[in-house]
Amino acid sequence: MNKDKSIKVGRLKLTIAKQIKRKCADIYLTPNYLKHIERRHKIELEKVGLSAVDFVSAVVNGYNQIREGSGDSILLVIFNSDLNYTAGIDMCLSGEYWEVKTAEPRKTEDIIKRKLLWKK
Repeated sequence: MNKDKSIKVGRLKLTIAKQIKRKCADIYLTPNYLKHIERRHKIELEKVGLSAVDFVSAVVNGYNQIREGSGDSILLVIFNSDLNYTAGIDMCLSGEYWEVKTAEPRKTEDIIKRKLLWKK
């Protein structure tokens, strides 16, 4: 990865990483995955009024749950049981950093099917 073109959006803190038995590391959004999020989830992001970068940053800095993703990935989630949608980003460990794979508002019913690893 060329970190010069990637955007550091946050860090999975040591205290939380230990609780979920994962690595503490910075979280990056690469140009390729940024393009994916902008293309694939444009309509959903327009509905919440945020750019892809702002959406990812909001979730990374405001998540209140971590859930299992697909394979080795984890989901950072802003969960609110009163809403039909939650904010989530899917990321996986890529060497020495976490890489955001996708980000979008997701239906709450889809999120609660995933195993809860951590809750604020």
